[in-house]
Amino acid sequence: LVTQQIELELQNISGIKEIRSTSIEGVSTIVIEFEPDVAIDQAFARVRDKVDVAKVNLPTDVEEPSVTEIDFSDFPILTVNLSASFPLTRLKKVAEDLEDELEAISSVGGVDLIGGLDREVQINADLSALQGYNLSFEDLVKAIRDENTNIPGGSVDVGRMNYIVRIDGEFDDPSEIENIVIKSKNGVPVYVRDVAEVDFGFKDRESFARLAVFKTEDDDGVVSTYGGDDAALQSVISLNVKKRSGENILETVDQVDAVLENFHFPSGMKVVITGDESVFVKTLIKDLENNIIGGLIFVIVVLLFFLGLRNATLVGIAIPMSMLISFIVFQALGYTLNFIILFSMIIALGMLVDNAIVIVENIFRYREEGYSKYEAAKLGTGEVGGAVVASTLTTVAVFVPMLFWPGLIGEFMSYMPLTLIITLLSSLFVALIINPVLTGIFMKLESEAAVTRPPIVKRLAMGVTAIIALILGISNWKMLLSLGIGIPSMFVLHKYFLKPAGDKFAHQTLPRFIESYKKMLDSMLQRDYSGRHTILRNTFALGSFTLGFALLIGSLIVSSVASPAAGNVLMLPGIVILGIGLVGIIFHTLEVVFTGGRGSVRSGIIFIVFAVVLLGLISLGDTELSLSTIVTLMILPVVVIIIGLAGSVFTKRDHLILTDNRARLLNASLGGLFAIIVMFSMAPTGVVFFPETDPRQVRVTVAGPLGMNIEASNNLAAIAQERISRLLAENRSSQENLKNMLVNVGVGENNRFSSGAGSPERSRITINMVDYQDRWERSVATLSRIRDGLQGIPGAEIKISQDSQGPPVGAPVNIEISGDEFDTIRKITREIKQILIRASDSGSIPGLVDVSDNLNSGRPELKVKIDRIRAAQFDLNTRKIANTVRSAINGVEAGKYREGDEEYDIIVRLRKSDRSNLESLNNLTILEEGVQVPLVSVAELEIGSGLGSITRLDMKRVATVSAEAAPGFNGQAVLGEVQLVLADYVKNIPPGYVISYTGENEEQQESFDFLTIVFLVGVSLIFMIMVAQFNRVIAPLIIMVAVGLSLIGVILGLVLTRTPFGLMTFIGVISLAGIVVNNNIVLIDYTMQLQDRGLSKHDAILEAGAIRFRPVVLTALTTILGLIPLTFGINIDFVGLITNLDPDFQFGSENTQFWGPMGSAIISGLGFATFLTLIIVPVMYSAFDSLATRMGNAFHPELTNEKAD
Repeated sequence: LVTQQIELELQNISGIKEIRSTSIEGVSTIVIEFEPDVAIDQAFARVRDKVDVAKVNLPTDVEEPSVTEIDFSDFPILTVNLSASFPLTRLKKVAEDLEDELEAISSVGGVDLIGGLDREVQINADLSALQGYNLSFEDLVKAIRDENTNIPGGSVDVGRMNYIVRIDGEFDDPSEIENIVIKSKNGVPVYVRDVAEVDFGFKDRESFARLAVFKTEDDDGVVSTYGGDDAALQSVISLNVKKRSGENILETVDQVDAVLENFHFPSGMKVVITGDESVFVKTLIKDLENNIIGGLIFVIVVLLFFLGLRNATLVGIAIPMSMLISFIVFQALGYTLNFIILFSMIIALGMLVDNAIVIVENIFRYREEGYSKYEAAKLGTGEVGGAVVASTLTTVAVFVPMLFWPGLIGEFMSYMPLTLIITLLSSLFVALIINPVLTGIFMKLESEAAVTRPPIVKRLAMGVTAIIALILGISNWKMLLSLGIGIPSMFVLHKYFLKPAGDKFAHQTLPRFIESYKKMLDSMLQRDYSGRHTILRNTFALGSFTLGFALLIGSLIVSSVASPAAGNVLMLPGIVILGIGLVGIIFHTLEVVFTGGRGSVRSGIIFIVFAVVLLGLISLGDTELSLSTIVTLMILPVVVIIIGLAGSVFTKRDHLILTDNRARLLNASLGGLFAIIVMFSMAPTGVVFFPETDPRQVRVTVAGPLGMNIEASNNLAAIAQERISRLLAENRSSQENLKNMLVNVGVGENNRFSSGAGSPERSRITINMVDYQDRWERSVATLSRIRDGLQGIPGAEIKISQDSQGPPVGAPVNIEISGDEFDTIRKITREIKQILIRASDSGSIPGLVDVSDNLNSGRPELKVKIDRIRAAQFDLNTRKIANTVRSAINGVEAGKYREGDEEYDIIVRLRKSDRSNLESLNNLTILEEGVQVPLVSVAELEIGSGLGSITRLDMKRVATVSAEAAPGFNGQAVLGEVQLVLADYVKNIPPGYVISYTGENEEQQESFDFLTIVFLVGVSLIFMIMVAQFNRVIAPLIIMVAVGLSLIGVILGLVLTRTPFGLMTFIGVISLAGIVVNNNIVLIDYTMQLQDRGLSKHDAILEAGAIRFRPVVLTALTTILGLIPLTFGINIDFVGLITNLDPDFQFGSENTQFWGPMGSAIISGLGFATFLTLIIVPVMYSAFDSLATRMGNAFHPELTNEKAD
């Protein structure tokens, strides 16, 4: 009658993603989710208009529909807990006064008060006494109302004065009510005290709140620990403070703190703040600052080591300049800083200097060759400027498609590509404009004499420095002090340590490195085609693999353009040829290992040592490694060692089949990729959506059956809290992890589709953890203990949830059942739930916990079924009977009692023993014309249940079964097991009913599909930009192969660090694709320039590799080192180290757990890609160029043969 009528109107609104409704007895809730590109203000107005249209079709007794906006930020930012030695009634008054002051803060959206007692005057009527005096409820209520009056009686003139006449009959004390005369029987008065008890007592409680404090931390960071009675649960009144949407959480909390500071609390009160979200935000910002400073120091140290102080300064200026320009652009676009933007800045930190390194290093090389400053700046910038622009555009290209990420996840992550695009383009501007200008002015060779600056220049520099110092000192003296100590310290470090070591490295070690590199690269370019069929032997495997791959791509294109049948014509031969090529590549890889002999043995041993050390470090942390996993990871290097030993014993030949070292290297690279993929499949790390982080807060929901009263619910919560307290007493690690525990009884759920309204049967226990570095064990371990300890509470459904850094995405297991008949939907839902509960209890699906459904059987109810014929015989109607029953049980307000400024309700109803006893209700009478008519004479009482809830999705009835993955278990793996268990059942469901796996699985699939498209589009854009840069296809193809081979490093990093592949890793892979091409573009571009100047291909490759060796290694190092603090959680409080001599060093954090997988993917992939750039790419360039030349000679015999290289 209500829900469907409104839904019919709402479905006509454009831009709706889904309409989800829940109907329970007396309440209809409809949640509309719009597409992300829909303006929320317009959507809100359209919904309100459609609801107004639907109102004319609703029943006349329906209340006015309310349209509100769901705000994901509408959750408490902190909870103020009040306890006192005086009664709860007085504490409630203090809490209400504080509530008023907190709600007066403009940025506070609302304050919810939980706990406490409200007073009221209770008139508890004795049913038998009323019947004995032949009185009705209405008589009792009317008598009290008639006496409790304050009526003006006009005015009267007495002499010169005019007096206002007022009849003041209001009660001065509740005891006066006892003496009110209801009626007189034969001259004998019947008083209220004869038929009722008067009690100035308390309203029935709607909520309870208790708090246990285990640890507190003051503003100076001093932690106090409590135990015994001090840590026992105490009754409190909780005030949940929510901020308005769009308001700054730090400023809001500061204003709340100011109110608490100035509020007059009576003596004997204690105030405890729990769940303060601003603490997390401040910690996040502090970690960000330290990660940025740490990454910056790493980058600067490397620059100082490689380039010296002056050149390092010229390069390093790119970081603050690029960030400054980025902040200006953000401000112009109307964006405010958030943690996604700041973390993206850290990701970009190492890349900001890449362009500057290439430009400054090339200018410096020209200066060393004797050119003047300005000539060197002009020639150096012009020589690599085009390549720098192309390389930056290719990096930006992979992030552009990510700007169009749809949905809630897109809104959450869209700031990252925007930040990277803006900062990288800013760094390009700095590298092409600012760096050449500054280099032309300030670059100096060591052999040159120092330039004497005019005194005016020195004074001007000192003045600018003083002004900057003054501004910093006023705004942030700690930052000024840190810079004042940090910069001189870095200068001292450079002068006495880095410069001597750097000079030795630059003049002795680096030249030897480069010379060794040239020799190795030269050997990789050697080939011997003097034997028989050497061309076929060297090209068959790679050629077959390439041809097969091309045929498969062609079949996909033909299938999409023509028909699948036409595509199959190419697919079958493509698969066969690809398989032949793959077998050949694997064989040649084994050949390379075999002929490598002792070199292969050394490589295998080095891999084992590296893997063992890395796995050992990982095992010291939180990652558990099984023996089978370790053995699996050791198989590949052991095979390499065995084959290498066999080769060193049984052959002395340098080659067996392959005679071209280029072919040997390329086959081995592809074979290595295949081997790494096999290793990954044998020791999978799993797939996740967002990385699992160590929770700061754990929420335990204790739900009794629908209809449970608040007292029984409080008893359930008490059992749960007692079990948790006992668990803490038995496990010190868990106890040391807890900061406080807050128990709220009679609260609703705070989820995506709930308003959080009170529910008597539901309680929430909120457990707040200590800071990450202070924990004795991982929070997930504590959470697991709590989960185990709360199992088996009779009559209670336990759900445990934790906070997360990502957006809300639903449960890992979320099964929606839809169809036509709700009874069938209910049956399927119950059966699926029971299957999963059995699987969870038996352990057949490891990690499956908290199985539940959203079906609701309805509240238990006592129905009064009126016999209208019998009622009419007593001149009674349904309304009069209903009013009597309602007044007797629920009570009726008979007036107000005022005490000072306070006002209390006067409630008349049956005493508790009469209204909670079924027999007494049977004896309830309705007085009609002096005759007491028993309720049982005109009605029957039946115990039953009300209507259950009905959930609809897009106008179709739907029910949901959901479950969670226990901490430490992969949600996708648990879902996969659930799908296997339900596979047979799903096949046999009735026709017309659909089972869908939604929630986290749906969001993940959508995001992964989108990122796959982003990767393909980004790679296509990269290819087109490179074709435009090189004006040919071969060079871009070579670089794209290098991008593919960089996956070896990514997969190897995932396998060895046991990092699951997830959304953040996927983003890291996409980012890597744009980063890898940078050095390759510069290297190949310079190789082609050298060829254009007359060098042979062989000499050009060697010369370009030697000259670009330093910038290639340097740009890779700066990018990797810039990410290390964030990826591995190396956190040092540099400001605290200088100002308080306290570095507060910690290893790991929640931020590292969230962002680390992305950093790991980039670091491991880029590390291997550097090897690709320096070795594989030059070799491929030589091989592809030779192939192109041979093909050209074959098709154009008149051309001369390939030049000797």
